[in-house]
Amino acid sequence: MVIIEPDVFGDDRGYFFESYNQARFDAAVRPVRFVQDNESKSKFGVLRGLHFQCGRAAQSKLVRVVKGKVLDVAVDIRGSPTFGRHVAVELTAENKRQFFVPRGFAHGFSVLSDEAVFQYKCDNLYAPESEGAIAWNDPAIGIDWRLRPEEVILSPKDSTRRWPSARSCSIIIRTIMRRILVTGANGQLGNAMRLLGATSRNEYRFTDVAELDITDEEAVRRAVCDGRIDVIVNCAAYTNVDRAEEDEATADRINRLAVGNLARAAAAADATLIHVSTDYVFSGDANRPYDETCETHPLGVYGRTKLAGEAEVEHSRCKSLIIRTAWLYSEFGHNFFKTMLRLTAERDRLTVVFDQTGTPTYAGDLARTIFDIVESGAYAGREGVYHFSNEGVCSWYDFAHAIAAEAGHTQCTIEPCHSSEYPSKVERPAYSVLDKSKIKATFGVRIPHWTESLKVCMKNLKNL
Repeated sequence: MVIIEPDVFGDDRGYFFESYNQARFDAAVRPVRFVQDNESKSKFGVLRGLHFQCGRAAQSKLVRVVKGKVLDVAVDIRGSPTFGRHVAVELTAENKRQFFVPRGFAHGFSVLSDEAVFQYKCDNLYAPESEGAIAWNDPAIGIDWRLRPEEVILSPKDSTRRWPSARSCSIIIRTIMRRILVTGANGQLGNAMRLLGATSRNEYRFTDVAELDITDEEAVRRAVCDGRIDVIVNCAAYTNVDRAEEDEATADRINRLAVGNLARAAAAADATLIHVSTDYVFSGDANRPYDETCETHPLGVYGRTKLAGEAEVEHSRCKSLIIRTAWLYSEFGHNFFKTMLRLTAERDRLTVVFDQTGTPTYAGDLARTIFDIVESGAYAGREGVYHFSNEGVCSWYDFAHAIAAEAGHTQCTIEPCHSSEYPSKVERPAYSVLDKSKIKATFGVRIPHWTESLKVCMKNLKNL
């Protein structure tokens, strides 16, 4: 929620103030596409209950009063740490204050003057079939409407219908079905998302190239807009780092162009895009964990195209979370973990680089974090760039040793080697440890140590 105090210019002749400027609003608050301007008039004592619209009919509002005095109230009904808390703002013709109420909040008011005239903008039209409310007099919220009980005038809707309390409403809100599109669903992260999606009441639509070619902008637009998608989770990527050096066009098409298609479709549908990126956007010459503010400097085609994909998301101005991760592995697909399992079973001796340092990330842990963010609706209002990997630090040599030990492949001797001894078409980051402080603080995420998650992955692989 945002309270906007306008700059008023005046003298004895009168006054002037800018009641709305799209560019300034977008910069100061966030981009919102308002589709309707409304005006209403109410008399003293009118109390409009705490109403909201659900799902794709959810509304943001920008409210001001042009005559009289009003107490405007918004209550957080998102699955957030501030659930059930409220903000009350006095809006008058004299203070010219404006109140932005985003989606995910119940909104109501009481009229404190003889009469009041409101003007307000909405980013979605009225949809009575999607309307909900919470009790205006819920003691758990404890709103002081600044009216005596005998002064309160309620509409038939608020006076005759028994709206639920905020606590009960939290159950209702959580059962509102969202539509989630997961792209790249046949990959490591996508398969982990499939397992979690099967446990949800929400509608997950899993696609890979056979179902949806994300490089086809029109096909993406139809899938997102016509499919009324609320959240997109993009797990698709061109991840063959060496081959990308020879086939930059394909890497660019999947890692940049396709991401732009998803981002623009998300913006058009007012959906949220959760896009997975990589540690390869960094040069790897740091000596402390990279946080989200660190300068990017990719070393090869893969990193450059992934960074270009991030830029596409930002330029689209869609609601988005970009989650950078590193050293992803799982029981699915082709990855370092499964390669080491095979080689340490087949060979008596193996060399692995020890001068590249990072953190292995179990795809199941990243998928669980994304899933929890989507299921709780906590992504709303928390857009930005985040880092996620497991906890701890190791080299590829250390990781290989741990894999072999966990598998019981003790007959294979693993020796360290320099990266220069390992032929590669591209320079890889020597240091790619990510700082996870932001995602942990924002979403309350508990991240396991990589050695814990390795044991979980090994167990899950045996159970496949």
